Order: sequence, then structure tokens, then C-alpha cells
Amino acid sequence: MVEKKSIVRELGEEGLLLPELVNSALTANDRIKYYFTLLQTAREKAEHPQLEFPSLRIERENAGEENAKFDRIVSGALKKGHDIYIVPFAEEILSRVWGCMNEMLKPLLATGRAEGKEFEARLEELKRSGAEIEAGLSASEPGILRGDFIRALTSGNRGKSDSLHILVMDVHKALNRIQEELAVENLEGAKVYLVAEEDRKLIISFMSGVNRTFSLKFEHPGLGTTATRIAGKLVIQNDIGETEAHVLVVNVRGLEASVTYTDIHLQRLLFFQSLFEETGTSWEDTVSRASGEKFEDKLYHLSVGRFLAKGREELKNFLALLGSRIVFLIDWNRARKSLRNFMRNADCVKVLRWAAENECGHRAFLILGGEQLIFGALELASRAPLPYGEPLYQIIGRERTTEYFQWVLQRASKGLLAGDPLLLIQDEIRAELLRYFHSAEQDLMEICSEHASLIVETAGAVRGSLLYIAYKGEPNFVLRNSKRAKVWESQADEFVNRIRTISKRIENADFFEKLIFHMDDVIDALEDAVFFATLIPPVDISRRILESLEKMAGIVLESSREFLKTVYAYQCSTRICTPDEMQAFFGSTAQVISLERTCDEAFRKANRVIVEVSTDFKEAMLARDIATKIEEASNSLMLAAFTIRERAFEVHVWEGH
Repeated sequence: MVEKKSIVRELGEEGLLLPELVNSALTANDRIKYYFTLLQTAREKAEHPQLEFPSLRIERENAGEENAKFDRIVSGALKKGHDIYIVPFAEEILSRVWGCMNEMLKPLLATGRAEGKEFEARLEELKRSGAEIEAGLSASEPGILRGDFIRALTSGNRGKSDSLHILVMDVHKALNRIQEELAVENLEGAKVYLVAEEDRKLIISFMSGVNRTFSLKFEHPGLGTTATRIAGKLVIQNDIGETEAHVLVVNVRGLEASVTYTDIHLQRLLFFQSLFEETGTSWEDTVSRASGEKFEDKLYHLSVGRFLAKGREELKNFLALLGSRIVFLIDWNRARKSLRNFMRNADCVKVLRWAAENECGHRAFLILGGEQLIFGALELASRAPLPYGEPLYQIIGRERTTEYFQWVLQRASKGLLAGDPLLLIQDEIRAELLRYFHSAEQDLMEICSEHASLIVETAGAVRGSLLYIAYKGEPNFVLRNSKRAKVWESQADEFVNRIRTISKRIENADFFEKLIFHMDDVIDALEDAVFFATLIPPVDISRRILESLEKMAGIVLESSREFLKTVYAYQCSTRICTPDEMQAFFGSTAQVISLERTCDEAFRKANRVIVEVSTDFKEAMLARDIATKIEEASNSLMLAAFTIRERAFEVHVWEGH
């Protein structure tokens, strides 16, 4: 690094003005970027006159452009023809652009650096290019600009030909290097020069935040900070990372802090804004907010935030918070894409925001392997291989997936900062995922309990329909019961599908698939019985037949209630069960099995009554179908109860036995 004294000695009299030249050049850089944004937004307004666009007044004031007439340019832009636009004061804007470029080159030329001469030659070449200057303007009519001229002027795509915007970015980098050489004073890690005494505490506050979370970037470059006083305001710039268009500049004047933030990723910009919701910071997103569309060259999204403090302490606290949050922008989009393999995008952003607010970040997670780490854990935790990219939230749920990744990001950061072995951290992350898969079994039992509740409702519908028919109640009641039973049966099918989806990825899946298979047979049979009840003709049917069917339905209703108790008892029991838990579980299970025998006897009696009493073939067939469906439901309830009973003996330890 070249010392400030040696630079001054080599430069002579003109070199003594170098700090002021650099500051003027940086101000010119801000203005020229404002002019670029102004031209782009004017073109968008001309293309979409029905949409609302900002005047860019805040951007103009922050850039140091004093002429307020430029605030009318966007609203006054018109489309003249295909890709041809009327832009008020177009000639003046371009004149100022070239003036700003000359201002930016002065420090580089003053130091005699070779890159200064190279930049000057590039500028002259751009000025000579008809496509860049004269071809963009109409000699016959002032204020006419072609769209291809605006795009060529502001393009940031290095894969195409050179452009003024690319030159601006290159010169800005060179100015930053000179600024670092001039800033021989290091204030808490910030390189500062030409600052006032009242600026120092504000810079220290900002750097206290940067330094508090600085280690969370690990080996990633970035977070370099420079500070100076330009045109009566303190200017703090942080380079964030390596991306050209990823810059944060803070202007402090009095008790107001103005934050200018540029980013090529709109989602990251919105994320950054969200970190300051509770501070009362107001944001104006210019380029991306204008029409909801990205500009063709996808240069960057620029947003300006303003914070007005009530006093110096509040201002210092805001600057500290601002400094502490910058590190969480590094590799943010990469982390979001990594998490998106397992979660919905909204949940990814939620996790990353939580990691920022809890100051653990996401860089450590990426260092440990990112999505590869989790896919490896899934292979260990999952019973079957997981297709690459299958969302984890579909297996363990959105809430638990969010909770798991919050834990992962925090454990990864704490582990790396503490120097824990990588293998240890990775093993803990895998073990934690296995625990969440075990909790997925609890989710499956919860689904089973909901399914069992529908069985009770449907069994009640069967008995209720038969009672209404026996006592000649409202005839439409039976039809309504059938419709309700059909809805319950459809809901039960959804539960079955959820269990089959989840159980593919966990241990002991055979138990849940077998259990839900028997339970689904129960509700299918009961729904059929309710439907058959609607077919009973509206004429006198044997009271004895109805009584025998109603008795069977009552037995199955009682059995379904006992089965629901069985599911609840199993769900609430721990691995080591107390005598009370054991009694509750086996008592309800025994009742289901006993009631199946009772229902079997009632089924035989019902058949005997149907044969003895019925004189109508249709009546006998319909009564027999209803009895058969009720008996099928009873048998399936018993099989489901036996399935849970066998599982309980496999995984539970009974105290005292």
C-alpha cells in the first residue's frame, strides 16, 4: 500500500489536491449512475404510460444533482415510434454524463497511472462511436433518443461490446483503490480520511456493527469500509462482496442517514429492506419498482432508504445495526437456492431472515456443503432414496422443516466459529434430521387419529339413518346423512394419501400403511351402508329387520369409539409405559376385539330375521347388503386394533411386566 506522504511527494503541487479530486470523482460517480437510472426509467415510462413511475427526486438529491427540473423528465417522456423516445433535456443529461466522466478520470490522470490513460482512451473511443453518441440523438429534433442508444450507453454486460456503464464501474474500482491508499488512518477497521471530529463516533458505531458479525463471512472476501466527508456530509461505503453492482453507501447529514443499496437480485434487496422494518426506515425502490419488470440489460436494482433519528444515540444505534447486517448479504442468493431444494421460497427467506436477526448467518452452512450436506443426511434418515430435490417439507411439514433449518444454520455457525471438527458438526446435523423423521411418526399417528374420528362420525350416520327410517323421521335426513358420509370418506382418502406419501421416507412404514389400509376399509364399508339406507323404499319395511340392523350399527358405533380411544392411547403413550397407560391402551383394544364378536353374532341374527320376516326380494337383498357392510366395518376395526396392538408390543416397554 502506498503511503499518503509518498503520493503527495511524487505528485507535486497538483497532487496536494488529490483527496479533494477523489471525493469529487466519487460524487461524479453517484451523479452519472443517477443519470443512467433516469434515462432507463424515462424509457420505461414512455413504453408504459399507464403505470406509475417515481420522479427519482430522492436519487437526484443523494447524487448531488441540484437542478430540480430533472424531476419532470420521467413524467414527460413519450414514445415517438418503435424504440424511439422523446426525453426532455436529453442533450443536457448527456452533456453532464460526459462531464462526470472527465471528473472521474482526474484523480487517475493526476497520479500518472497507466490505467488512467487506458480509461481516457476508452472514453474517447466511446465518444467517437456514432452508435454511442450522434446516432442516439436526432439532429433535426431535440430530445429524441433511440432505445438501442440508451441500452448501449447503460449496458453492464461485459460479454457484449464496451459501454459507458462498464467504463464507469472500472473507473470506480480504480478510485476505490486510490481512496484506500489515501486513507492511512484505520478507525476500528474502516479506512478514513478528511473526516470531521463529529464523524468519528458515527464511523465507530457503524464499524462496531460490522465487526460484531464480521467473522460470519469466514474466508469470503468483502466488507471493506471507507469513510470520508464530501460536500458537507459523512459518506460511508461498504463493498459487501465481489459483485460489481453490489454496493452499499451511507450518507449522513445531521440526524438523517440515507442508505443507497444496489443489487442485481431483487429478492435479496427486499430481504435487506426487511431487516430494518422495526427501525422506521422508509425505502424507495426505483428501477425494479417502476413497472414490475426488469430492464433489458438487468443492470441492478437500486433502492434508497431514509432513517431520521431523534438524537445522536439513536443515529449511532441505527448505524451499528446497519453495519451488523451487511455480512448476511454475502452469498445470500446461493444460500436461498440451496434451501429451496427442501422448502418453499417464502420459508427459505424466513429462515435466512431468522439467521440474520439471530446473528448466525448462512455462510457456515454453505461451507459445510449446503444442500449436499442435507441430501447426505436424508439418505441416512430416509428409508428409501430421496429423489434429488424432493421438498423435505412434504415429509416432515413446513413448520418443522423451518425449525430444523434454523437449528442447522445456527449449529453450523457456532461450530465453525468454535473450531469444532467438521465431521462432528455434520454428524450432529444428520442426527438432528433423524430426530425430525422420528417426530414424523407422531404426525402419522395424528393423521390416523383424525381418520379414526371420521370413522366415528360415519358410524353414527349409519345408525342415525336406520333410526330415522324405523321411526319414520324426516325422509331428507337420510339423504343429507349420505352426502355428509361421502364428504367424510373423501377427507379420509386425503389422510390415506398423506400417510402413504410420508411413510415412503421413514422407518416402520409398513405399520402405518397396514393400519391405514384397514381403517380405510372401515370407512368405505360404512359409507356404503349409509348409501344403501337411502335406497330403502318409502313403504313399510319390517320393524324387526330395521331393529336388527340398528343393533348392528350401534355395536359398530361403540366399537369405532373404542378404536378411537385405542389410537389416542397409543399416540399419547411414551416408549416406557406406566400401568395406567397400559390399562387404557389394552382396555380399549380388548373392547374393539370383543365388540367384533358381538357384532358377528348380531349379524347372524339379522340374517335369520331377514330370511324369516322379509317377503320382498328387493327388501331382503338391500337389508342383507347393509348388514354385510356393517359386518365388514366391524371386522376391519378389529384388524386395525390388532395392528396397533402388535406394534405396541414391538416398541413399548411395560413397567412392572
